[in-house]
This record gives sequence, structure tokens and C-alpha cells, in this order.
Amino acid sequence: MSELLITAIPQNLVEVVWEQVQPLIERVVNKAPDDLSVWAIKKRLVDGQTMLIAISEGSKIVAVNVLSLEDLDSGKKVLVIPITAGDRMAEWMDDFFEVVTKIAKDFGCEELRGMSVRKGWMRILKERGWVENHTVVKCKI
Repeated sequence: MSELLITAIPQNLVEVVWEQVQPLIERVVNKAPDDLSVWAIKKRLVDGQTMLIAISEGSKIVAVNVLSLEDLDSGKKVLVIPITAGDRMAEWMDDFFEVVTKIAKDFGCEELRGMSVRKGWMRILKERGWVENHTVVKCKI
């Protein structure tokens, strides 16, 4: 098995990799169609509002993460990971967190944060030092 490579995709290359990235992003959007759209995610990546991290094996992208810098009202900077999609997470997660921690520190962030983390993810994340910070609830009216 070849090694997985974690790469930050420059915004001017998002279009180049989009054909491989879109099906992975769609898997996340399909779980939250009222909250996300593939078009809006792509637009934020192309506009440089968010950053794309690809995990690849050779020329095949097996997973992606979207990163977003947030300035909180308190003045604290955090790096949010609103989208994680793909396969073989056990093989790349620890290395990804190492890379994304360095990125966050380079941007002066104090924390990493995830968004809309499903309960099953928390088992994996707790082992890596993550704690549940907020719970989002909703009620249709």
C-alpha cells in the first residue's frame, strides 16, 4: 500500500481537483441538505474564504477537509473544520491533526474546532484530546 499524502490545495487549483472532491463533499451535504450546498462550499474554496485539505494516494483523492479561520467576539482565533469527508480515516487522522495544528498555530489560532460532529465521531476524537463544546438542537416549526 502506498503512503497517503496530506496536501493543502491552493485556491487557484480547487477547480483542477474539484471533479474528485465533489463526490466526497456531496456525501456530507447529503447528511445535512438543509444546512449545506455543494455550490456554496465550492464558491468559498475558490474565493479563498475557506481552505481545502486533500488526503490522496497517488493521484486519487481519498478524503478531504475544509478549514475556516474564525475570529470570535472574545478576540480568540480558532481554526474550524466544518467538513470532513472520505475514506480510510484511521490511516490519516493523526497525521492530519498534526498538519492542521501547525496551520492553526501559523494563523495565530488558539484552538481547533469541529462543526456538526456526529456522536460516533466523538469516540474517535476524545482519544485525541477533543471535548464536546456545544450541542446544536433544532425544532421544525
